[in-house]
Amino acid sequence: MAKKICPKSLLAIVLATSVAAVANADRAQQQATLGAACEEAREQRLKPERARFVEECVTKKHKPDRASCERFYSDYGARNGNRAPLYYDLPECVDAFEFRKSQ
Repeated sequence: MAKKICPKSLLAIVLATSVAAVANADRAQQQATLGAACEEAREQRLKPERARFVEECVTKKHKPDRASCERFYSDYGARNGNRAPLYYDLPECVDAFEFRKSQ
């Protein structure tokens, strides 16, 4: 025999589920914002370094032309093979990591 669920209990379950869904959406939005701030801070740090490596590549003719040098260094700072990604120790990235870990 099926057990009847009290309408008040059903309402409480629906409300609790709705509140949890809103909290998860807010948390996901905040995580996305923190992640974007981290990537922006990393890019600000990497951009001048990448430009310096491209200039060195062009000057010393490591590659046939500037476009080749730019392509070669386009992923500088990213995780690649055994190379660790750079600058995830910036405060913005630590904040994003700590927030993700806190769940």
